[in-house]
Amino acid sequence: MMQHLDMALLSAFVERWQPDTNTFHMPFGEISILLHDVHHILLIPVDGELMGDEASQDTLKSDMGGLVRLSVDAQVGGKWKSKWYDNGAMHAEGLLVRGGELKIKEMEVQCYLFVLLGSTLFVDKSRDRLRPAINLFLKDHRRLTDYAWGAGALAYLYRQLGVATRAGSKGLCGCLTLLQAWIYEYFPLFRPSQLPQSPDAPRASSWISPRLPSGDEARQRLARYRQLLDELSADDVTWTPYGRDGHTDIPRSLYTGPIRFSDIAEGYDPARCLRQFGYRQIIPRAMTVPHDQYRPASGSSYIVFWDPWVNQLWDNVAARRLDLDFASRPCEQPSEIVEEYVDWFLTRSHPRITHPTDGEPQPRPLLVHQVSYDFLLLFQI
Repeated sequence: MMQHLDMALLSAFVERWQPDTNTFHMPFGEISILLHDVHHILLIPVDGELMGDEASQDTLKSDMGGLVRLSVDAQVGGKWKSKWYDNGAMHAEGLLVRGGELKIKEMEVQCYLFVLLGSTLFVDKSRDRLRPAINLFLKDHRRLTDYAWGAGALAYLYRQLGVATRAGSKGLCGCLTLLQAWIYEYFPLFRPSQLPQSPDAPRASSWISPRLPSGDEARQRLARYRQLLDELSADDVTWTPYGRDGHTDIPRSLYTGPIRFSDIAEGYDPARCLRQFGYRQIIPRAMTVPHDQYRPASGSSYIVFWDPWVNQLWDNVAARRLDLDFASRPCEQPSEIVEEYVDWFLTRSHPRITHPTDGEPQPRPLLVHQVSYDFLLLFQI
């Protein structure tokens, strides 16, 4: 399922992620994955009911037992020697098989959706286990279409990017198909080949993603990607890949405030990325920030605390919607910024990841489409 991912490319972008702002810090300023990106890339709803339901670990574990009609402390059985429920997560393949064994159509569908969502939008680092919180939003089949699944997936990805920035963290999870397709949309230098795009298909499915070697070759690619990003200018970015009006049918993309998936809440602020709406970038105002946060180097106890009242912001979309014409004006050039923006940004970030090289300038690194492939694999969402 993950063979289409270029982990070296994703790692190069993780190095530039800033969890305080939930944006990538590039040499030319900030850029991020926004809600209208999720809509166009995945074609899942980004508006609807906030995915804010929570439950204790004991309740989640009990729910898992009720779902499979078995003790989740027992072994899965068959070819699997592990337990149903281990380290706070549910066995994926066993759940899919168990759903068919129950011979109850509603339970079979619920198990299938659980596995589908846990292997696409809310992927765990283990790859073969599922976050039990997903099931909170599957219990009532009548409400499935009510939720803002795209906003939940984005909140979850924001959190996993933040965890991945910690020095002791290993691996990356979340909807990595979204992240990689987003890179392709905005950064032409990294794009592979693309199939003709059907208007009623998710844009992620149009990219022909290469199956690239791992090991030493992946480390070499990471070094090249770092260098290329260090040299990148704002003119190398496709700021409005869906057209200048690509956000207008997705008014939720201009919402300002936290987005959620269960106990995960992350700040979302489109004012930091005005060029992605076709507007001149200004110095953004201060973000709505969490009450407290704990982000240790290990990433194992990454916690962000928000005051309970912030959940009400999502429902007050009219008051929380960024007014683009009041905040700025349309760009005359796609990468336009106010004069003082660069100086402001450089006091809060740094433009390079690698150390500058003395002597002659280094050649530009190889691009993705210049690499030889053994074969090509289509995105699978």
